Parts: sequence; structure tokens; C-alpha cells
Amino acid sequence: MKKVFLKKSIIQSTLFSITISIFMITMVLMLFFGKTFWEKESVKLEYDLLTIALDVKQTIDSNLHLIPSCQDDVNILPRTQQMVKLDKVVKPLLQEKRPYSVAFYDLEFGWMVSEGKQIESVETILVDLHGASEIKVLNYDHITLVSVPVQLEKGLKGYVWAYATKSEFELGPFTGYSISFSLLFLSIGIIIILIQKFMKEIQHQLEEFSESIVHPETNLSWNSHGLPELEPVLDKIKGYTQELSAINEELGASQRRFTQIMEGISDGLFSIDREWRLLFYNDVAKKYFDKSDEELKMKNILEIFPSFSNTVTYQYIAEVFLTAEPAYFEADGMMTSERIFHTSIYPFEEGITVFFRDITEQRQQQHEMARLERLNLVGQMAAGISHEIRNPLTTVKGFLQLRGIKVTDPDEKEYNDLMISEIDRANTIISEFLSLAKDNMGSTQEQDINQIIYRIFPMIQADANNGNKDLILNLNPLPSLWLNENEIRQLLLNFVRNALEVTPQGGCVIIQTYEDRNNVVLAVKDQGCGIPEEIRDKIGTPFFTTKESGTGLGIAISMGIAHRHNAELTFDTGDQGTTFKVIFKRRNILGKKDEGELS
Repeated sequence: MKKVFLKKSIIQSTLFSITISIFMITMVLMLFFGKTFWEKESVKLEYDLLTIALDVKQTIDSNLHLIPSCQDDVNILPRTQQMVKLDKVVKPLLQEKRPYSVAFYDLEFGWMVSEGKQIESVETILVDLHGASEIKVLNYDHITLVSVPVQLEKGLKGYVWAYATKSEFELGPFTGYSISFSLLFLSIGIIIILIQKFMKEIQHQLEEFSESIVHPETNLSWNSHGLPELEPVLDKIKGYTQELSAINEELGASQRRFTQIMEGISDGLFSIDREWRLLFYNDVAKKYFDKSDEELKMKNILEIFPSFSNTVTYQYIAEVFLTAEPAYFEADGMMTSERIFHTSIYPFEEGITVFFRDITEQRQQQHEMARLERLNLVGQMAAGISHEIRNPLTTVKGFLQLRGIKVTDPDEKEYNDLMISEIDRANTIISEFLSLAKDNMGSTQEQDINQIIYRIFPMIQADANNGNKDLILNLNPLPSLWLNENEIRQLLLNFVRNALEVTPQGGCVIIQTYEDRNNVVLAVKDQGCGIPEEIRDKIGTPFFTTKESGTGLGIAISMGIAHRHNAELTFDTGDQGTTFKVIFKRRNILGKKDEGELS
């Protein structure tokens, strides 16, 4: 046999071994069908027991009139005599039912009459029957039993049981068939070992063959003596693999270029299929998603971001899926309602590609430019009319003052003083116009903003005391800034007086300075009821005011002062009050000063 295997290839030897193995197994299965033997023996046993039980039942049914009943002798014979009478009547009916045992169990008397081996587990059998009125087969560890009910017109009389112990039908053939099955398993084991041996050799040969295909550059020498059938295929596969390698290299380079281009785009980009699964996304999109690759790749975007279905972007994507037409729009709520995005959606065959750009800062800058343009317009108007109006007002005020010296009538004098105060008020408004018209800081010097606050504090504290309100300073050490002290005093007066006006009696206004990263912050906090949401966007607009006697120029002037100091003016408002903040950018201010020195 060994010489035959050596003359053949591994595959031929394997096929020959498998053929012989199958033939041997077939012969063994034909000779020994032990797998189904016990099932057939069990079915045969149950059939024999059922035949015996039905035969006995038929005999008992024919002699039911002879079997005593509890109702017949309940008040005549004691129970012992009743059991004797029952045995005497039933036992003859159970005889000659060999080779298996038969019993009759009377439910009325709770008594069993048996012929043959006694049943030890009567209670267990009754529990398993549950008063069943149909034929049942019960199998236990030591006994197989067939139960046939005996019926009366008024109900169930009892059961006929035909039963046999395991030893009565298993002991004989068990030894012979055990030996047969042992030989069968031994043969199968030998066959499996042989097949495993040959298959390992085949596996080894195929691994060498695969290695020569996957890594042709290593020039591995593959021995084809074991698998000569694959030798002509090897040359063709090598040719194909070389072509595939070239194509893969080209595809890899193309994919790298594509990825570099997509990652180089400043806009966010992602693609989804028609199942809303993420196919691709660049680093900008991943930043907004704020998720890992494991959480994003090929995952349903609606499951990752459940709130996405409530956005405008979702509505446009759904529409593009239906119409297959590109869409362009601007809206907030791409991933957060706090940002504004310009979005472009392009369909393709498998899904859509979304480009989005965060234009929040651009819109804020446009809003700020529009506000500054309004301030510039007012400033230009103020510069044009201030001198033309001030000169006549000065003349009128002078004559009114001269007239006031000569007037003796109290009513006339009151009217004269009222006219002078209104002229002063007009001059104040003109001065505020001129403040809006300024486009430079004027004289500046390096100084501590805390010192400016200390110098102005007595005056603003007097205003607070007059209104029964407190003024609290919370000043922290700060670096020096280049400031115009007069303008900073005017800015501080505007904010503090506005805060005192909205703070109730007994309340307090807090002036605070501190450093935030590389910035210096001046904050004024009141205890008013906050700024209504509908007018927050109008704060800083010239002539917009909620005061009956206000000009609407205070905050606009303060914004101009902050802008000239290269600072940013912001505010936080709520039910507990409003905080106005002026954020001075230290580096920008110092840089601006340096530029001034260079010029």
C-alpha cells in the first residue's frame, strides 16, 4: 500500500484513501446497523405491551359486571374483604399474558392486582397519568409501561398496565452490539487519522503554493512534485497577480490622493448611502461629529445623532434622496443649534455627499460691520451738524443768561432757567454725537485700569448712595494697558449709571476686573430683571433706548470706545441681572501701540 501511495500524487493518494474509507464505512454500516437497533427494539417492545394491554382491557370490559364496586358493598364488607374479592375476580383475567407482566389498577379502591413482577413506583405512575383517559407510554430508568384506561358510563374505572423491565429485553444483544460498535468506531478513528495525515501534507503544499503567489518577489522555490496538477496553473496565476499588483498600486495611489484632497478641504464633508449609513467623512466633519471612527464608520447617522432628524439639513437630505437634484442652503442646527452652516448636498447613485462650512463667525462679522457702519453714519452726521448747531445755541444761551439777570418775575425767571437747561441738554447730545464721530483714541498711556476705577469710584459711589444702593469693587491685580483715561472713565460711567438705574433699592452693582487667558476683562454687573430677548439684538444700535429720557447713545458710544481700544464688548443677561464685559486683548493693544511708535 505504501508503494502505491508513493507512486501517486498527494491529491490522488488522498482521494484513494477517502474512497477506501467510504467503502469500509459503508460495509460496516451494512453489517452493523446498531445506530437504529435500540430504537427499533423500543418500538417493538411498546407495540407488544400495547397489544397485551388492549387484550386484557377487552377481557376486563367483557367481565366488568363481575368486578365489585365501592357503591355495592360500602356498608356491608370491610375494606380487606373487598380487596380479596377484587383479587379473586381480576387475577384470572390477567393470566397467560407472558412474556411480560400485566396489572390492573382500580381507581375506586386504590388497589392494584398484578400478574408477574410487582411495580414499585405505583404512586409515580399515577402522578404521571394525571387521571388520563387515553393510552399512554411511560418510560422510566428500570421499566417501560403502557397504560390503557378502563371506562365506565359514569367515568374512569381504572387502568390496565402492561410493562417490562429493561433487563428483560436489553441484556441479550447488548454485548454483541457493543463489540460491533466498538469496532466501527475504531475503524472510523483510523480512517480519520489517515485523512488528517494526508490533508496536513496537502495543506503544507498549498501554503507553499500560496506563498509563491502572494510574494512572487521572494523567488520562493515551490516543489510541485506533491501537487503536479497545480503547476500549469501557477504560471497563469503569477501573470494575473502581477497585473493585479500593478492595478492595486495604482488604486492605492489614487485613493491616497483622493484622501489627501478630501482631508485638505477646509469644509466639512461626509457621504451617506440610502440607508443613512456613513460611507466617508473627512477630519473636519469628524471634529463636528465628536465621535470615534468605531462609532461612525458604516453606522446610521440617525442612530448616532437622534436629534438630527429634527434639523433643516435632514429635511433637505430627504428631499435630495427623492428628487436626485442638488440642494444649497444656509441654516443652523447641522449638529448644534449654536452654529450656522452653509451646506451643499450632491446626489450620486448610491447616496449623497454633503459639504458644509461653518459661517457663524462670518455672519457675526457681517452683523458687527453693519453695526459699525451705522455708528459711522451717525458719527459723520454728528461731525457735520455739531458745529453748525453749537454756535447758535451758544449765542441763544448767552442772551438768556443776560435776560435772567434782569428778570424779576419768578415765573419768567423759571421759564428762562428751563430754556437754559434745555440748551445744555442739547449741547450734551451734540457732545455725544461728537464722541460717536471719533475714529482714534487720542492721547493714550500705559496704565493700570484699576487705578482709573479707584479715581472715579467716589463720584459713582455718591450716585449709588443717593439711590440707597451699594457699589462693590472686586478688582484683581492686572498688567498695564495702553488706555485713554477720559474715554475709559466715560465708558465706566455709562455702564455703572445704567446698572444703578435698573437695580432696585437695597441692591448692589459689582465692578469686577480679572484676567482671562491672555485678556483683561472689565465687568459691570447689576441686579435688574435682565434684558428681554426680543431687544437683545438691538443693544448698541444708535438712538435705541427703553428709557423715557434716554438718547440711545450711551452703549453705542461705549462700543466705539471699546473698538478704539481694540477691545470686545459683550453682555450676559438673565432673570438675576445683566453683566456687561469689556475684553481688552493685551497683545493687540501693545501691538497697536508699537505700530503707532513705528509710524
